Amino acid sequence: MLPAMVDPAILPAYLTSAARIAVRGLRGPHRFAGDARAIARACVDASWDGDHFNASGGHFRQFWTRDTGFSAEALVRIGDGPRLHASLAWAMDVWAARGRVTTTIFPGRRPRDVYTLGIDSLPLLLHALRACAASDLVGRHRHWLEREAERYVGAVIDPRTGLVRTDRRFSSHRDTVVTRSNGYANTMLVLLDQVLRETGWWQSPVGDGSTERFVAGFWDGVRVRDRPDRAATSGDATVFPFWLGVLPAELGLAAALESARAEGLAGPLPLRYVARRDRSLEDPVQTLFVPDYQGTAIWTSLGAIYLQLLDRIDRPAAVAALAGHAAVIERDGTVWEVLDEDLRPYVGRLGIFRADEAMLWSAILLDLFERQAAPAAQAQPR
Repeated sequence: MLPAMVDPAILPAYLTSAARIAVRGLRGPHRFAGDARAIARACVDASWDGDHFNASGGHFRQFWTRDTGFSAEALVRIGDGPRLHASLAWAMDVWAARGRVTTTIFPGRRPRDVYTLGIDSLPLLLHALRACAASDLVGRHRHWLEREAERYVGAVIDPRTGLVRTDRRFSSHRDTVVTRSNGYANTMLVLLDQVLRETGWWQSPVGDGSTERFVAGFWDGVRVRDRPDRAATSGDATVFPFWLGVLPAELGLAAALESARAEGLAGPLPLRYVARRDRSLEDPVQTLFVPDYQGTAIWTSLGAIYLQLLDRIDRPAAVAALAGHAAVIERDGTVWEVLDEDLRPYVGRLGIFRADEAMLWSAILLDLFERQAAPAAQAQPR
């Protein structure tokens, strides 16, 4: 991780982010006016950089593939499909020079992986392309995208099991902890396979039976396990398989959400990665500055996705939980990246790092606010 942090493309961007954090520590966060719905809309708009979406309008002002990818369907539904398409066109033009998809594109059109190969970069890119019907972009870039899919499969699949290999680390939604072959990682492998098979853009390089292998390895009847050798789930293992359509709701969405709640992941607001901190998984460099950052803290990205899933099966419960998030949004005039157990923005060791604000994934919350505000007769199942 340390070599990536001092990369000439990454280090200046992080120093700029640190300066923004310091200024915000003195002046306070930017407050957007209005109710939670209006604030979420303003946060999405603040993430727009003129030709692409950044991860936020706060201090992470870089293009992040995963944030764009998992926000994609919501962006289309709230009317930002054209800006999503423009963002993907911009990013793919940057990547085309090297024929590699990265986790991030830093200012100056410099693509880099933070902090290593992203297990979700290519799958979520393809998911976003499908979400905004961007077959034109696939056609323009297919000559290197197909090669990139072959490279991805060769790098991540264990040929003995057909699952993600266990002998190397990957960058993921939880990128400050060690991610190998867990529920989230294998969800992304299946997602890549399913998108290619459903769109027919080119033949999937993943062997037949990816979904069946995933179910056999990670679904225990009431939850998606974070790891096959442990009974517990995690926030990302719970929501992403159902959210991305890797698993059908009929398999056990209600049971999975209840398992997450019972294991303590959904309170006081959804959603935490884990209920109890596991220091052994934290990167030793990151834990010096952001201990338990992606552990028991409450992530609004996971929470927004959890609430959209809950809304499918128990609208009253989703309305109540969404009201809790709306109260925090209206209290502070922004959508925070991470909250602590007191529902205040996460602050790292010595106050050096503070949770980001005005997140792009506010689109998911905005989509939910608008869905719940619509008359019942207009509500459409997702």
